[in-house]
Amino acid sequence: MHKHLPLIGILSLVALHAAAAEAQAPTCGQLREQIRSHTGVSPKADIELLQKLSGRQECRFSAAEIYRAAYGDKPMPKSESRSHRKHRHDDDD
Repeated sequence: MHKHLPLIGILSLVALHAAAAEAQAPTCGQLREQIRSHTGVSPKADIELLQKLSGRQECRFSAAEIYRAAYGDKPMPKSESRSHRKHRHDDDD
């Protein structure tokens, strides 16, 4: 029994540290507010904010929210749909 006391103590400290870190983690609403407040155009992605978002899968951030978190007010690139892409076919018959 005495051999297990140090292990139990260490595991208890790890559990308390994890609980304290989770209690300090921002809520989904707080993260969304950080995204909305990210104004201006960022030349480089905001890695710190993106790491916060990636740790909160349950928030289900949209692609637009993630892009704004990374680059602020920079417009999202327009995606071409497959039907609008020009296909080039070379017929050598």
